[in-house]
Amino acid sequence: MHVQTIDYISESAGRDFVDSLHETGFAVLRNHPIPQALLRNLNSDWLAFFLGTKKEHYLFDPSTDQGGRAGYFPQRISETAVGQTTKDLKEFFHVLPNGPMPPECANNIRQFREIGFELGAELLKWLQEFAPQSVTESISEPFSGMLCQHASLFRILHYPPLGGDEAADAMRAAAHEDINLLTILPVAEQAGLQVKDKAGNWIDVSSKRGELIINSGDMLQEATAGFYPSTSHRVNNPGGAIKNESRISMPLFLTPRQEVKLSERHTSGSYLEERLNLING
Repeated sequence: MHVQTIDYISESAGRDFVDSLHETGFAVLRNHPIPQALLRNLNSDWLAFFLGTKKEHYLFDPSTDQGGRAGYFPQRISETAVGQTTKDLKEFFHVLPNGPMPPECANNIRQFREIGFELGAELLKWLQEFAPQSVTESISEPFSGMLCQHASLFRILHYPPLGGDEAADAMRAAAHEDINLLTILPVAEQAGLQVKDKAGNWIDVSSKRGELIINSGDMLQEATAGFYPSTSHRVNNPGGAIKNESRISMPLFLTPRQEVKLSERHTSGSYLEERLNLING
């Protein structure tokens, strides 16, 4: 499996991007419009937040949540990936437009969401423009028009240093697929992301700091009858000296409006409900 690195400003960017997502479900984007300083500031802001003492003030409260699952999720109430029995070694914060937000992080979050949403809409236009007509003629509406800012989730993950007493099968993020249309993920300061190739092998994603990793999710796979695959991926546990280092990961999950028809079987809303029930089991 070869995940292509695409130059966003090149004349062939759109076609190259479509080729990589069609073949692997993933692509790496360089020379993109998200400022490097913004990415560095986000990483430092949220590392300080997770290492600090205020995070429990933002603890997710299902009794007051409006269905968006916004707020802080400590490892004790973290996720167990579909098909797994052990919780991931992570804590995270869900950022939604009307959800709680640490004030010291708010400005950078707002900027990233605005630029990331615009970039995502453009990438989805590429996915439609450069795909075969046999794929796009059956979609219910243009991909970029499906997006919903309110439903698109910005998740900030913190993978703590390993203590050595973790369960033998515990991983920072066990094998999974994303639920949404498209994910925009700034490359983390520390390596660890792997994708599963068609032969079942786990392959490191080759990327550099400052680049973006883009992958198609289950909803895009559903809407295109598999032309854009939702590829299994995971975050491997580090070894050596870096096992004692934190890792911050910041995926933006671009999600359609609930009423968008993905296929004869599903709307966006019904698909999301089905998958969340499996995760929360």
